[in-house]
Amino acid sequence: MTFKARFLHMVGRDDPPEAVAASFALGVAISFTPLIGLHVWIALLLALVLRLNKVDIVLGTLVVNPLTLGPISAVALPLGRLVLRARQEVISDLPWGEIYKTSFWTNARPAMKTIGLQWATGMLTLSVLVGAVTYVVLLSVLRRRRAKAAAQAAASCALAFPEE
Repeated sequence: MTFKARFLHMVGRDDPPEAVAASFALGVAISFTPLIGLHVWIALLLALVLRLNKVDIVLGTLVVNPLTLGPISAVALPLGRLVLRARQEVISDLPWGEIYKTSFWTNARPAMKTIGLQWATGMLTLSVLVGAVTYVVLLSVLRRRRAKAAAQAAASCALAFPEE
């Protein structure tokens, strides 16, 4: 068995499209949760409990990573504000020159707590939305690819064994 064949088997090529799409989409949804640092462990636990492909679900958790966290957070924070119907915290009024002093953090605690809650709410909202969209799109793509592969296999079989 070649490396490519082993790899494709490992990532669920032989699994039904619904299982592959569910595994990857759940991993993507997990990656959007605010539980940074626990994504892989949560994914593996859910893969075991739900009997999903462990490789696909872990690959899905890589969508949100240190390179994408900034832009995603830039979407999550206003989305969290919208969901919570909250006002934007004015963090520009904080005394940023005193960031290394305890008094800064004591005064900033309420604003930072509110911003953290808004961010977490936005990330959870994105988790549900992006996970659902990933499942629907990936399922459609996998079904089309498998139908195309089956049609090509049938055509090549017809060429190899023409009817007399």
